[in-house]
Amino acid sequence: MRFIFYIFVFCLTLPVCVFAQATPQQMVASMGRGINLGNVLSAPYEGNWAPAVEESYFDDTAAVGFKTVRIPIRFDKQTTTLASVAYTDAITGNYIGSDTDYSVNTSYLDRIEEVVDWALSKGLVAIIDVHGDHWFWESYDASSSHYKTGNDRLAAEDRFRAIWRDISVRFQNKSENLLFEIMNEAYFSMSATEVDVVNADILSIIRTTNSTRNVIVNGGGLNSWEAPLQMSSTFLNSDNYLIATFHYYKPFSFTSSSKPQHNNFSWGTTADKNSVDTHFDNVLTWSQTNNIPVLLGEFGADNEGGYNYFNQTYGTDGGPDNASRVAYHEYVAEAAINRGFAFTVWDAGEKSNKTIYKVTNRNWVTDVRNAVLGIDCLTSGIIANADVECGFNNDWSIWTQTAVTASLTNAEAAQSYNSSTSLKVDVTNAGSGFGQAVLRNQVVSDASLAGKTFTFSCKAKASTNTQQFKIRLKATVNGASQLTTSNTFDLSSTAYGIHNYTYTVPANTTALQFQVLVGKDTGNYFFDDFQVQEVESQVLSIQHIDNQNTLIIYPNPARDYLHIQTTKQLLNLELYTIEGEKLITTRTTSFSIKNYSNGLYILKATFIDNSSQCQKILIKK
Repeated sequence: MRFIFYIFVFCLTLPVCVFAQATPQQMVASMGRGINLGNVLSAPYEGNWAPAVEESYFDDTAAVGFKTVRIPIRFDKQTTTLASVAYTDAITGNYIGSDTDYSVNTSYLDRIEEVVDWALSKGLVAIIDVHGDHWFWESYDASSSHYKTGNDRLAAEDRFRAIWRDISVRFQNKSENLLFEIMNEAYFSMSATEVDVVNADILSIIRTTNSTRNVIVNGGGLNSWEAPLQMSSTFLNSDNYLIATFHYYKPFSFTSSSKPQHNNFSWGTTADKNSVDTHFDNVLTWSQTNNIPVLLGEFGADNEGGYNYFNQTYGTDGGPDNASRVAYHEYVAEAAINRGFAFTVWDAGEKSNKTIYKVTNRNWVTDVRNAVLGIDCLTSGIIANADVECGFNNDWSIWTQTAVTASLTNAEAAQSYNSSTSLKVDVTNAGSGFGQAVLRNQVVSDASLAGKTFTFSCKAKASTNTQQFKIRLKATVNGASQLTTSNTFDLSSTAYGIHNYTYTVPANTTALQFQVLVGKDTGNYFFDDFQVQEVESQVLSIQHIDNQNTLIIYPNPARDYLHIQTTKQLLNLELYTIEGEKLITTRTTSFSIKNYSNGLYILKATFIDNSSQCQKILIKK
């Protein structure tokens, strides 16, 4: 029987509350809807199959609402090779090797740590998934070229132990939001008994340095939804911090239909959905019986018509129709969430046959993204349909004075932002002021907004360089309308620019509406990627402005560059305006400030132990 202890720590006079390690059930609940960083670190070398990952990837995944990133990683090319180790006694033939014969390249661990820290710093749950090391699990498969027996098998096992030893030691002090996943899809090569033995062996190594970290495990022998059901009760009862996982790509005739051997291009019948429900119900019953929560670690279907987003060409063997692809992602995602599972949808970038995120332009296959996130359109705080992917006629409208003529449509593809859906306002008859043609979002009734400060932003351009616009907030204060308008923004006719406006919601506000004023000049206006960010008041709080010697920043006042020294291990640096608008996030301890105006700023340093410190910076040129 597995026992889960809930420890409540009450904070009385302490400045910081300390809470117990999250149970597996609590962790799965917080993981929610996630995504895979596929084909990046799981390639033979990073960059072979997809561009190297940058911090912006985690900014973008967190911004749209994903809570977890599973990071598939391959260690084979970065670990001491079997060929370089003498593990057989030349005289007796006995095995003389051990896991100490092997180690993971420390620079590779540095890179993994950088990527993991990026994810954790964005508030994401991160999973280190040992993914591409088929040399190990296929060493159990007699039909594989990696198959090994005798001393060769023992050496392979020691090498795999060393990989997990080095992972466990390197990451032992990371927050509980980092999870370990022991093996990926080992069931294609290993029996249930073999996987149980390896799971128990590796788990004992992990527990030496990570006694309560949640660890993701799977069974052997059978794949897909049946895989977790193969784990023995002896193994499951041996540890209180286990999360089970399974992958789901059924039916392959549909999900892999860009391949020539599969040609089922549609999905969504009652029978199709019943099949998913039956399989997921079986996993749920097993989960409840064994008190083990579940992560759906991978699922997905090929791109529409076998489309390659990198080459912008359709496949020669067809592929799913788009409506079916979207429906499949939506149904499987909801089937998981409705049963209390977390998930990480499979995405391997724009060069792959299963694409959701396109790193080249930092854009999304938005209908599939929204399907797995369970949203019709992306909402950015106060602004509905903020990414405009649901089109101009969802949550947006145009209002004009009698003498002014303006229309609202979707922008033409050539004028859109990053090949996505964008808004187009065509003002054919302008008025005497900005407010005579108003682009309006829906009204938000929420009294809790009162007193809060937000930064509103959007991407915008126009058909001429002389056009201008303003941002306006319409608040209902004590039952009456109150209008607050930004300064004038100048627009470019060649490229989308970013425009920001910081606004504090008046006291006693019960409703708020975001507006864009475009009535002064004729011409076309193009808008996209509206965002709302609450100003982080804690950054400006005086108790966070430290004078401790932990952080040394020079020069101050500064003109061109800032240099930072610290006695603690740094997680990241964030530069804010004095109003609280975040300007940059970086791990670099020297960076340029040439593009920032004279004035007072705040630099926030967050350390690896999750503590933080802020200092005021004066930029003076």
